[in-house]
Amino acid sequence: MQMASTGTGSGFGYANVADQGFVSFDKELNEAPWASIATKKYDEAVKDSPAALREAPMQVVWKIRLRRGIARVLAALGAQSIAELDAAWDGAQRRLQLRIDLAGNSEDAAIRAAAERLRPQLLAGASGTAQTTWTFDDEIDFGRTQLARTQAGQPLAADVKKLKLDDELADIQKKTEALAQGLGRGSGEKRRTPSKQVRAAMADCVGAFNAVHNDLVWLRDETSSGPDRDLLTALLAPLEALLSRNTPAATKEAAPAAPEAPAAPSPEKKPA
Repeated sequence: MQMASTGTGSGFGYANVADQGFVSFDKELNEAPWASIATKKYDEAVKDSPAALREAPMQVVWKIRLRRGIARVLAALGAQSIAELDAAWDGAQRRLQLRIDLAGNSEDAAIRAAAERLRPQLLAGASGTAQTTWTFDDEIDFGRTQLARTQAGQPLAADVKKLKLDDELADIQKKTEALAQGLGRGSGEKRRTPSKQVRAAMADCVGAFNAVHNDLVWLRDETSSGPDRDLLTALLAPLEALLSRNTPAATKEAAPAAPEAPAAPSPEKKPA
């Protein structure tokens, strides 16, 4: 069996992907089409040595290599505590959503009205839990926004009191700041510069993603039209989407500039 390439392959742009981008990609490996690649037979053996993959199908090698790269980034960010902190944050958000939805079905018209005002301000998406699928940094920002909108003196404070949601919001504050601390963000801050350990793990992960992407592109281009090529294209799609989400604005193709029109007298500015 031909192993996946060990080099980094072509520079596809994975160096532009943030650590949370790689960590979030683990969800893609649990969804179609990557979910159809079963690795259970090799998962335990490969912990001792990657040599256990010598007889594995190439698709299995790709998936395990991506997972190992992601795992190293997670370990460098704080072992498995970040995944656990994120799960706790998601749980707090779901409990808030359930409380607001329950109030929305109350027999008391005033309680229903308060729930209707709170839902679009404190929850995201049609289900009210879309925020649990966001990146870690976006979740932290959202949690802090929820708290800012409901603090004393804000218009939503009265509705929060009416629905008795102070305990849920206190829990969200606790879980949000715990997640922020796990990611190296203080109160109201952006993330601190990553450590050498994180940079090393990121370099390894970039190499893994580049190598797998390189293999997939080469095989797809060498494969005739049909189910095999379709599968390779499908496996590439989430990788390409990850790159698209992390392409620096400066490198994106800019639209041609429109010809400059002759200068005209500047009109008087209107009030904003």
